Amino acid sequence: MKKSTLKDGLVFINDDNPGESVIVNFYTFVSLVKGIMVAYGKKSEGEAESIINNSPMLNVPPQNYLEACLLGHEEEYYWAMVISHGDRYFEKGFSYAAPGSYDEWESKYIKDNNLKTNALIFKDEE
Repeated sequence: MKKSTLKDGLVFINDDNPGESVIVNFYTFVSLVKGIMVAYGKKSEGEAESIINNSPMLNVPPQNYLEACLLGHEEEYYWAMVISHGDRYFEKGFSYAAPGSYDEWESKYIKDNNLKTNALIFKDEE
């Protein structure tokens, strides 16, 4: 995971409605996914790094508004589990949804790793 290619603060504007935009904190998003793979997906740091490095969704930032919005279609927990264990990860003994302790873990992980509070920020100026 190369921080130089993963950046926070990427802004995408909806061409069809310029009042709509999304800020993608891509470094934060990928870092959270990695942390989830380790904390909840039973992957080692090295395994998580390898998975990320081999997943275009996690090593190539979104290029437009639609791609940015697709990242927010599911929670980071879902992406981490699907990417590291496949679509039916919940049949392999992993919780389908983020466990009850997840929010507390996420807050601590964000603070400990100096990440942005939100991976995606949607704005709609009407």
